Amino acid sequence: MDYSQIFAISASGMQMERLRVEVAALNLANANTVAAPNGHIYQPLKVVAQPVFGNIVSQELAAVSVVPTHQAPRTVYEPGHPMANAEGFITYAGVDPATEMMTLMGAMRSYEANVAAMNASRTMAMKTLEIGAGT
Repeated sequence: MDYSQIFAISASGMQMERLRVEVAALNLANANTVAAPNGHIYQPLKVVAQPVFGNIVSQELAAVSVVPTHQAPRTVYEPGHPMANAEGFITYAGVDPATEMMTLMGAMRSYEANVAAMNASRTMAMKTLEIGAGT
């Protein structure tokens, strides 16, 4: 049995979950970003993964991309804010902090599951070597 493929699967999963954590953290960091005077505003991002079938030797198990969510910005009535428009509204990035926190928690749990799977595979490989050695 080729344990490198098993380890590659767990490693690929851990890389993906790390990227999901980074993107969710970036979204949370920009949750209160105000639209620029020219109308440009931060677009929340999400991680999209598509499985790659065939060549496991390349260690590429998923095609991962980070794409904007095209979430509508949210407007808040804050007439005292220096960036408020004539009606007193401010435009913030369309980041939902509760959704991003759920993404963070899910990604951390998935990362932990991949670490557990890798450790279990390592333990099985070591036991196989012990059996093969005749001990």
